[in-house]
Amino acid sequence: MNAKKTHNLKISGQTLLEDQPLTISFAPELVYIPATAGNRGGLFNNDGSPIPTAINHRGKAAHLSANLDKTIDIGALPTIENDREFFFIGEINPHYGHFLLESTTRLWPLLHWRHGFSGNLLYLGPPAIVAKKTFIRQVFASHSLDDKDFTAYPAPCKLKNVFIPAPAFEIRLRAHRLFSETLRHSGGCLAGDLDTLNNSNLTPLYLSKSKLNSGVSCITNETAIETALSRVGVDILHPETLGLTDQIRELASRKYLLGSVGSALHTLLFCPGGKIISGVSLGEKINANYIMIDRLCGNTGHYRASTDMAITMTDNAAGTSRFMRTFHAHQPDYVAEQLLAGLQEISA
Repeated sequence: MNAKKTHNLKISGQTLLEDQPLTISFAPELVYIPATAGNRGGLFNNDGSPIPTAINHRGKAAHLSANLDKTIDIGALPTIENDREFFFIGEINPHYGHFLLESTTRLWPLLHWRHGFSGNLLYLGPPAIVAKKTFIRQVFASHSLDDKDFTAYPAPCKLKNVFIPAPAFEIRLRAHRLFSETLRHSGGCLAGDLDTLNNSNLTPLYLSKSKLNSGVSCITNETAIETALSRVGVDILHPETLGLTDQIRELASRKYLLGSVGSALHTLLFCPGGKIISGVSLGEKINANYIMIDRLCGNTGHYRASTDMAITMTDNAAGTSRFMRTFHAHQPDYVAEQLLAGLQEISA
């Protein structure tokens, strides 16, 4: 279902949904460039050109495999001898939202070609990152993978026999149904029978960032919005206070969701659909990812620009916040009213 574009809200990026078969390419030999502080890395042909299916985009700009560093002497690179094929899964990003939208997008063959992924999943560094985040381990474990199944190299090298699944989701650009199928599988493995639980609780749930230590954006007086919503019977959830499994079950159980847009809404990828979402985007643009996720999941979103709710950006030049952007709600009761009105508009 489509999100409703209202008032001054603009969409940042494209919202293309695709259903054509995705490809898995094979490279008998390639150049592997790990991610470093100044280079996202990628997979390249021996002539230095990027391998098309290994490219990841953020919007229209290439994020992985953009250009090979011209200082690298391909002919001098060592060749790694391996006795099994590699299966490329891209970058493993430790940020929750980016992990879901960029580090799981090449896992779709696991649903259809399980015996082909018996270990040796190739990713772009840093090595051992799988073991550092609980949610990363949990998602991979839902596909019967653990940290021993993943391989990364600290320096450029040549590799042989690499399968490269095309990404099923690219940020602010395009989405494929296989992406949501992959994470729905993970949701069922992690949280049990979600179809029975789904939408069973009709009390609206507000997803708050007021206890979040850091992030992209926040409302500095969000607790005042929570108070206004609580007075009319809305439940409040701080997602970071729950483990991933409990987050999935809580969001799956709810029919009606409210909040400012953020990574917490990406958790809906694990859940069956039919949700109704009333959200505020902090700024005058909403990332196209939210629109694509709603469509993939069969949810309906009503989103408003924060300027339409008297929420304005504050001066964070002094670095007093661990958020990139901070906002202030001048009329918290009005924000609460407008979020609830968004639910009613969709339901009418």
